[in-house]
Amino acid sequence: MINKNNIFKIGIGTWKIDYANIDNDMEALLHSYNIGQNYLSLSMLYNNGEVVKKIKKFIDKIDRKRIFIATNLEPTIEYIGDIESQLNQYLQILDLEYVDMLQLHKPSFSKIPLMDVYKEIKRLVDLGKVKYIGISNVNLEQLEEINRKIKIDFFEGIYNLECKIYEDINVLDYCNKNDIQFLCYQPLRRNRTAKRNYPLLIELAQKYNKTQNQIILNWIIKEKNMTALVKSTNIVRIDENKEALNFKMSSEDYQRLNDFRNEEFDNIKIDWDDKGGISIDQLANQFD
Repeated sequence: MINKNNIFKIGIGTWKIDYANIDNDMEALLHSYNIGQNYLSLSMLYNNGEVVKKIKKFIDKIDRKRIFIATNLEPTIEYIGDIESQLNQYLQILDLEYVDMLQLHKPSFSKIPLMDVYKEIKRLVDLGKVKYIGISNVNLEQLEEINRKIKIDFFEGIYNLECKIYEDINVLDYCNKNDIQFLCYQPLRRNRTAKRNYPLLIELAQKYNKTQNQIILNWIIKEKNMTALVKSTNIVRIDENKEALNFKMSSEDYQRLNDFRNEEFDNIKIDWDDKGGISIDQLANQFD
């Protein structure tokens, strides 16, 4: 089993994997694994569970003890028993005895109180069916409330050059102080940040002879100490992403990236209750 502190700094995302033709993506998945990527993010929400069903072919080809499998509870949880039922789906489909991490994808996916969800996840940890507890898409108040009673190991949230809300509301600081590993999704905003050609990124890419995406990943991993979740089935791109770990920028350049702000994203008001406004998980998708 992989310890939470031994996770490779770039995780394997599976959103929009070609589940209908998984063999087409198998070479890339195996390449990611062979170069050290050992964190696999799965969700039953992706294509109604078809991605999870197909990804079993990948898991069957590798050493289970060398892969960290993270799973999500998805809509809708109406009763406490739905939590173990969803977990059992993952275990049955993937033919596993345990998953490494379980989290609720976002609070609005549950009709029962958030604390009750996490008490049940803790029970599943005690049973040995889950190894670590994650939480996703919550605000600081919700994180603090849960972590006071149930130790949280991972926080999965949006973070990139343009979307720094979790830093602004002190979630990053709280995670760092409480031994909670921050898992960053959409670190590259699905290549949309680089397509904007911000002068700062162009300058740093030229200075360090790297791509803009490598500059962003290096900053997120080296400076912000996050694990970046990136989906790619392009072997060249996978190797480029890994290369982002192999250089260091000056403290002044890291600070310039820290200080970068985008008013479009800064001015968005998040609907934390998910009642029709812009929810936190959709923040990065608001602009091209």
